[in-house]
Amino acid sequence: MSELKGKIDFTVFISVSNANPNGDPLNGNRPRMDLDGFGEISDVCIKRKIRKRFQDLGQRVFVQSDDRSDDGCRSLKDRADSCEELNAEIKKKKKADRDLCAQIACREWIDVRTFGQVFAFKGEEVSFGVRGPVSIHQAVSLSPVDV
Repeated sequence: MSELKGKIDFTVFISVSNANPNGDPLNGNRPRMDLDGFGEISDVCIKRKIRKRFQDLGQRVFVQSDDRSDDGCRSLKDRADSCEELNAEIKKKKKADRDLCAQIACREWIDVRTFGQVFAFKGEEVSFGVRGPVSIHQAVSLSPVDV
C-alpha cells in the first residue's frame, strides 16, 4: 500500500468545449450552473471520475456504481462483507478494534484510503470512520456557460 501523507494544496484547470461534464437530471440534463451562469462540477462528480479511473487502472474501489461493479457486490454492505478479514473483525461486535478495521479497509480499497469513508451499517454494533488525506471541493468555471 502506498502511503499518502502531508498536506498538499493544488488547483486543477479543466478545458471543456461542446461537452457537459456534470449534467443536472432535474433540469433536462443541462449543465449545472450557479445563479450567475457559471458552470459547476460537484465534488461527488469529481470523486466518481477519479474512482472510475482507479478501476480502469485495476485498483480495488469500495464505492462503485452498479453499472461499473467489478466484484458482483450489489451494495456497500455486501462489499464490506466480502472482505473476510474486515468481516471477521466486525463480528467481534463491541470487542472489535476500530483502528484495525480502518487499517484493513485502507489496505483493501484505494478510495477509502484516499478520500476516507464512514462504515456504519444497520444491525451492526461496530461503526468506524476513516479520514482520508485527499479532499475534493466543487469546481466552478472561469467564465459563464454558453448553452
